[in-house]
Amino acid sequence: MRVVPGETSIRGFLAAVASAEGVHSTVSAAAVSGGLGVSLLAMVAALPKTRSDSADDRAQLMKAASALSDVQEQLIATIETETAVRILAARNLPQASDTQRSERQAAMQLALRAAADVPLEVMRLCARGLMHAETVAAHGARTASADVQMAVTLLDAAFSGARANLEGKLTSLTETPYIASIVHEIAHLSEATTTATHAAESLLRVPPV
Repeated sequence: MRVVPGETSIRGFLAAVASAEGVHSTVSAAAVSGGLGVSLLAMVAALPKTRSDSADDRAQLMKAASALSDVQEQLIATIETETAVRILAARNLPQASDTQRSERQAAMQLALRAAADVPLEVMRLCARGLMHAETVAAHGARTASADVQMAVTLLDAAFSGARANLEGKLTSLTETPYIASIVHEIAHLSEATTTATHAAESLLRVPPV
């Protein structure tokens, strides 16, 4: 089943993920999870009440809401890709001669790199969402703490899912410098995500009475 952003219902998307014909189910599910987290943060940022009902709270939340809208649009864009088509096309290239086999291998590696770029982008976007979660947690209404906590959980899960998918794809790549750059970025994004998650969650803890 083909997943088309803006045209597929939640029921349809869940059916597509459950289908054995799904190609990018993990990445798509991660993108949707991240998108839900971002939507919750945007909702809290738009509430009329803020943490201290100050002008600074409102300004920070408006800035975060604008950034979150951009993150959400980019997460939606990652759900539908053509990387699977490229991989299948590369696999079907002729390989009767050494030249053809070399061309097929090069096409396969190019397609696999394109496929790896998708979960990496989901990771980047989830990391951005979590950084804005810290702002929403700091300035949003305390009554919406559960919403922010849910958003953080969804974004963290989305990041982890995309990371697992990307790490699985790296085993099929052969270009050492490219693999090294991806491994380095995974480590950097993971550290940033852990820091942002802990920061947001610490702001959500109810102070002792």
